[in-house]
Amino acid sequence: MRKFLGSTVFLLMTVAASAGYAADLAVSTPPEAPVETTPVFSWTGFYVGVNAGGAFGGNDDVGFHSFGNYLGRYGKLDGSGFIGGGQIGYNYQIDNNWVIGLETDFQGGDINDSFNTGTASASSKIDWYGTLRPRIGYSYDRTLFYGTGGLAYGHINYKGSVAGVGSFDDDKTRAGWTVGAGVEHAFTDHITAKLEYQYVDFGGYNVGGDALSTKASSDFHAIRVGLNYKF
Repeated sequence: MRKFLGSTVFLLMTVAASAGYAADLAVSTPPEAPVETTPVFSWTGFYVGVNAGGAFGGNDDVGFHSFGNYLGRYGKLDGSGFIGGGQIGYNYQIDNNWVIGLETDFQGGDINDSFNTGTASASSKIDWYGTLRPRIGYSYDRTLFYGTGGLAYGHINYKGSVAGVGSFDDDKTRAGWTVGAGVEHAFTDHITAKLEYQYVDFGGYNVGGDALSTKASSDFHAIRVGLNYKF
């Protein structure tokens, strides 16, 4: 009986010691650190920015008329030059990846060309233009690929002259259309940069008067870079 009681006491002491040791281990084990998650970037919001680039590739064949008579084709105007200005817009992100928005911009420019054959001369210059365009794009987190198109308007100075016939100097503000595409990347939650292509067409229209006139065709391609601040 004494041996039995002694063994029982020893067993109970061993179990109690083990339980205490396990409790000490449980208390001394540090809790796991919380898992940090990176906030998901959203394109939704207003933005304002600046842009600069170059225009090229106009295609205006100059054929003069005088009092209803066609005098002939004298040359071609292929406008090119610098553009720079600013833009403001709003984006709204839907379905995680799709982004829709509206942007308006305004640029000063020096998109010009001229020729002089000795008998005839002509020149054109677009000194400013603007656009109002919806945008739709698909984003891969902080990179947005988009297409755009809409209204374009601009101021065009057009001159022509034919020796012994007459000359004109015509200024017009024209409305037209534009279409383009681009890619934009957000370097921070507020700073984005973009590379964009635009084609701008102001359509065909008559310049000059009865003594001397031609049908102008003012269009150009533009590639520009932009920097935006997103609110």
